[in-house]
Amino acid sequence: MFVSHPEYQFPMPPALDRPGSQHWRMVELTLHAPWFLLSMEIADADEPECRMTRTLCIAWDIDLAELLRSLDASQVKGIVCMMPAWQSPSGQWSSREVREVWLHRSVSGQHVALYDVSGETFDCGLIPEHVEPVQRELLLKVGVANASPPVPRARGSRPASRARNPEA
Repeated sequence: MFVSHPEYQFPMPPALDRPGSQHWRMVELTLHAPWFLLSMEIADADEPECRMTRTLCIAWDIDLAELLRSLDASQVKGIVCMMPAWQSPSGQWSSREVREVWLHRSVSGQHVALYDVSGETFDCGLIPEHVEPVQRELLLKVGVANASPPVPRARGSRPASRARNPEA
């Protein structure tokens, strides 16, 4: 889970703030457990051709699964699972890019199964001892079409999306 403190709250300018939102310069992880970064592309309601990427920090795999059920798969640009030191070969926090998210259910419980870019399966918590039959539901497969290829650029140059348009 994530926690923050009042001294780390950022005073967002009112024109950029959403009602009820709070903005933080720093958050702390209270548990050394896997968590997720979910990047998705959102279209502006007034100007559908205007899109922006939103990235959510998600503490629990089941919350990720529930959120994915509510999204159009084409919105998802990527999922990264942040792995704590105790689950990492380096002994430090590391990341795994997620390609597939599955929900496995049986009478004994449910768990989220993940597949990384190499096709290796992993999970983030205690797995119930499933009793057959086990229902396996694919919640999302992040396809090549969903991932934006990197744009090559010269060292020190600005990305095209940030370059100024002199005609504007």
